[in-house]
Amino acid sequence: MTKPANTLARMLREFFSKYVPELRGLSRHTLLSYRDTLLLLLRFVAASRNTNPVTLELDAISPDAVLAFLNYLEEERHNKASSRNVRLAAIHSFFRYVAIHMPDRLDQAQRILGIPFKRTGTKPIDYLEYEELQAVLSSINRTTPCGRRDYALLVLMFNSGARAQEIVDLGASDLQLRAPLQVKLLGKGRKTRICPLWPQTAQVLEEFTSERMLDLRSNAPVFCNQRGERLSRFGIRYILAKYCKRGVNTCSSLSKKRLHPHSMRHTCAIYLLRSGIDLVNISHWLGHADLNTTNRYVTADLEMKRKTIAQAGAPADTLGPPASWYHDASVIEWLASL
Repeated sequence: MTKPANTLARMLREFFSKYVPELRGLSRHTLLSYRDTLLLLLRFVAASRNTNPVTLELDAISPDAVLAFLNYLEEERHNKASSRNVRLAAIHSFFRYVAIHMPDRLDQAQRILGIPFKRTGTKPIDYLEYEELQAVLSSINRTTPCGRRDYALLVLMFNSGARAQEIVDLGASDLQLRAPLQVKLLGKGRKTRICPLWPQTAQVLEEFTSERMLDLRSNAPVFCNQRGERLSRFGIRYILAKYCKRGVNTCSSLSKKRLHPHSMRHTCAIYLLRSGIDLVNISHWLGHADLNTTNRYVTADLEMKRKTIAQAGAPADTLGPPASWYHDASVIEWLASL
């Protein structure tokens, strides 16, 4: 007698091979995030039942099991509410697919979809004051190839307000270092935007790409690690942390800040805001889908709290840094292999 197909395995395969990449058109980064969540969930449920993940059926992923998993994330893995919400969003997405394709599982799916997200507190935005940014950039030893790479990397991140993943994905052909100076960035939801480059930034990038003998018509990665591989988000975080630590020697206020790659994006936004650029243009510059996301920079900046945007002063044509810038068993394995 033929063993009945495992419905959980079938749903997972269809969800990840067809629904996420083809029907929804979601990015590979989203697919991998969903995969990691469901792998964690399957392993948690299997451990709680003292069984192997490959033996699990769809019934095992009950609302109570999902709630226990979310509590496990917070209490044992010490995930914050925001991380918990990201995991829950992935589970919701999977069970929306289950509800559509398996009507007999509608009650189970609806109960899981009814599990609410947790409210998260609003955190202050971490960004660098211009003097702090100068201290960070000045701490880079530009006499070495790694130093010149790091300088070009941080200057570009400040100029463009690019996300770390956008910098990781950047190819040589995305740079245009002859007028009009610009960089093409592939953002969230596979949305492409063009960001103008200041002449100083373009000069730094031209010198850097010339040294690396990069063909600007190729798709070769712009920023690589010492092994010649594409730089990762963790590599970018390490580079920024290293120079922020060094910069403390000349700017003590850096010691009080908890900075990460996204801080450079925030720094760019605050700089543009103080320069008198309107929120709509800043939103386009950063690739925000919602203007409300950009609005938070108005309340983030202590200086701007004492002024209105109209009083910011500097016209748009003054943009740019100062002159100093020139210096089943199978389904588990299959998920893991995505």
